[in-house]
Amino acid sequence: MLYTAYFDETNTHGPAPTIIMASFLGHVRQWELFDRKLKALQRRDGFSIFHATEFTHKTGEFAGWSDEKCKTLIYDLTILVRDNLTEGITVHLERDRYLNEYRTRPIPKKMNLDSQYGVCFRACIRHVLDLVLRDGKRHRLNVVIEDGHVNIGDTFRIYNDLKSQLKRRHSIDLLGTIKKTNKIQSSPLMISDFLAYSYSRMRSSKMEGGMDYAAATPEPRKNEAGLTFLELRTDSLRQLKEEFQKDREDAAFLWRSRRDSR
Repeated sequence: MLYTAYFDETNTHGPAPTIIMASFLGHVRQWELFDRKLKALQRRDGFSIFHATEFTHKTGEFAGWSDEKCKTLIYDLTILVRDNLTEGITVHLERDRYLNEYRTRPIPKKMNLDSQYGVCFRACIRHVLDLVLRDGKRHRLNVVIEDGHVNIGDTFRIYNDLKSQLKRRHSIDLLGTIKKTNKIQSSPLMISDFLAYSYSRMRSSKMEGGMDYAAATPEPRKNEAGLTFLELRTDSLRQLKEEFQKDREDAAFLWRSRRDSR
């Protein structure tokens, strides 16, 4: 089965921003149905592109919208993804954690450290891989990511590294293509933007003493899309460096073994 995962992100503002990345996963038939129903919502409400920033501030295509119209669209988008896709994933990373837990020494020799954006992508894509591999069947996964972030090059490097590791370690040829594009050319990116925006609102509510919506999210029923809020454990950023070192050592051992067997 051919799966595609669409990625987008949002940044909180200030000198130490938090990056929130979101992704939605679905197979070909799911995305076909999703696209058809999304177009119906666009025609009904008269918008072409869902930009979370414009929607929040009621600017651009959303200028003049009533609160009721905004709430209706949010509800309908929620139902759309719940009933038509496989799973949504979010992850967040605060700037302080990134600097204090990941960028600090020791740093393995020859390791190309991920950006804050890259660390979030790595966490999301690993979870997506787990989802696609869980039934043990031979699937294919393509990735589409919203263009524009200064560190988008990280996603291609990380994706190609994972692709090589899966083949070398496990003889799994799962990962297909990765491409960058925009919401005009690829409408499913709008729903990843919507999820990143929604999760940002959830986090703000929690920090302000309101409801923890992420914790209150019910388990999906059969045939409903799951929703995963990834949390980076205290030691997870350090482990990324340890995993790089181990992979480097494994690759060196494999090279020596092949050389000696000639």
